[in-house]
Amino acid sequence: MITQKRVKLIGLFLLSDALGVLIAYFYSYAFRFFAYIIPVDPAKGVPPLSEYILVFPVFFGLHLFLFYLQGFYRSRLKRTKIDDFILITLNAGLTILLVQAVLNYLFAYSTGTAPLFRITFKLSHGFLAVYFLAVVLLVSFLRNQVYYILKRRYARGLNLQNVVIVGAGEMGRTVAQKIVQYKDLGYILKGFLDNDRPAGETVDIDGGIPVLGPVASLERVLEGGEVHEVYVALDLGNYAQIQETLKVVQRFTVRLRLIPDLFQLLTLKSNIQDLDGIPVISIDEVSLRGGKLVVKRVIDLAASSVLLVLLSPLFLVVGLLVKLTSRGPVFYKQERVGLDGKAFKLIKFRTMVSGAEKDSGPVMCRPGDSRMTRPGRFLRKFSIDELPQLANVLRGQMSLIGPRPERPFFVKDFREKIPKYMLRHKVKSGITGWAQVHGLRQDSSIEKRLEFDFYYMQNWSLSLDLKIVWMTLRKGFIDRSVK
Repeated sequence: MITQKRVKLIGLFLLSDALGVLIAYFYSYAFRFFAYIIPVDPAKGVPPLSEYILVFPVFFGLHLFLFYLQGFYRSRLKRTKIDDFILITLNAGLTILLVQAVLNYLFAYSTGTAPLFRITFKLSHGFLAVYFLAVVLLVSFLRNQVYYILKRRYARGLNLQNVVIVGAGEMGRTVAQKIVQYKDLGYILKGFLDNDRPAGETVDIDGGIPVLGPVASLERVLEGGEVHEVYVALDLGNYAQIQETLKVVQRFTVRLRLIPDLFQLLTLKSNIQDLDGIPVISIDEVSLRGGKLVVKRVIDLAASSVLLVLLSPLFLVVGLLVKLTSRGPVFYKQERVGLDGKAFKLIKFRTMVSGAEKDSGPVMCRPGDSRMTRPGRFLRKFSIDELPQLANVLRGQMSLIGPRPERPFFVKDFREKIPKYMLRHKVKSGITGWAQVHGLRQDSSIEKRLEFDFYYMQNWSLSLDLKIVWMTLRKGFIDRSVK
């Protein structure tokens, strides 16, 4: 039922976004050329509306495609208004830049022998400025109106769905937290039924969810006629109780949701597949699959290529600094474990004396490590030593953003001591990541870093990658553990 409601709500958002783009586009044309606020060049006159109609499908399609990549139609439905506004602003700016790039390219090649797509006009800069403001404000306003209308309906008691959860254990509380997230879909959690908690006690979720009584009181609760859905979140050790609960629910016209007792096995996402009629639960699936991988790889290729060219003067200066201040090579290649547990050679500027691990063997760098050279300490503090990994990104061994790769020696140790550690290798390693921008580097708890890595893998979106890039630019380059 939640899935059905999500689909309907996504449909409303898709409709409001499409309507916002449509109105903003033609309003901007009318405002620019007929409001007489921005003078029209007499030599050029008012451009034909047909030219702007020709370009409109490109604007429309790009807006919706970028909204999809940003997670507007497939991730958490409710974000803060400021997050939505920032993402819509980025969407509008990127759409205008892409359209202008395509039109300028086609305009430049529309002379000479008949090209496939002939463009003999350019969009007004005044129109684009008005459109940028109009589409950001209008799309944001219409999205807020969707939420406002739904809240008004729910406030009048229309289409509300009352839910009770059988079992207040770990599974039950997790289900409750998810249901609370969907208040905007009209779900109201009435309470828990649990044998281990007294009636009247509250569970600390969303200000307190009451325990309505023991599991045996389910029939009494359902006879009130106010419950629409029952979630059964008992572990398999209570099999007899689960069967009895199912018998009770089947005597009423309420929807039954059975939560499988696999909670302790799940770390990432799960989905149910069909094997010739047999339901198979696939656990620990990552969000970054299919078309998302293609988009991420294209961005990695483009960004790493451009950055390697732009940073080449810096590379030359740093290379000379490393070479002139200590013996040994400029670059240091170290074996790391990446996607699917495969090893690759990670490239860094050398920051330690040559042969630093000859006697000690593999050891992690420590604050104040005496093996670091003087320029190496500076390079590490500001993460400049990591920049050559752009070459690893270009080769496809790494991504710009992802979990930081570890050395095989430490991976062998961690996978024995930390359950599910190897799941972090289901995606490409990154130069920066969700853990790093939160200050979790080599000197921090590996368990805590793993928690942040799993969050990234579960919730990947283009907007999350953009957020990590922004946080990296703001504070993620500085390693405060280097003194």
